[in-house]
Amino acid sequence: MAPISSHQAGISHQELKEAIPESLLKKNVHLHWIDKSVAGDGIYTLLAKIEIDGQMLLLRSKTSDKLLINDWNVDNPTYHTNARLVALERILTDPANEDMLLSL
Repeated sequence: MAPISSHQAGISHQELKEAIPESLLKKNVHLHWIDKSVAGDGIYTLLAKIEIDGQMLLLRSKTSDKLLINDWNVDNPTYHTNARLVALERILTDPANEDMLLSL
């Protein structure tokens, strides 16, 4: 297995490993950050800057999931849903991103 690392606070190495599609586990993967921005009309854009085998990617996905957005800054070790991790999983499994990731 190739190295998997992250600068994103709140996501452990093991969580990141579980969120990454199986097809990428043999590649060097480094997550730089995950963020969100308002796209308008109750829609948010989820963004992730991720490096895969030295290739820098800025991936995005749209969501209207208010619960995910409201939980974005929850900093409680007993809270079992990490919104940034859920956002990363959604970004990586977004059909618009899956084809590109599979071609790497």
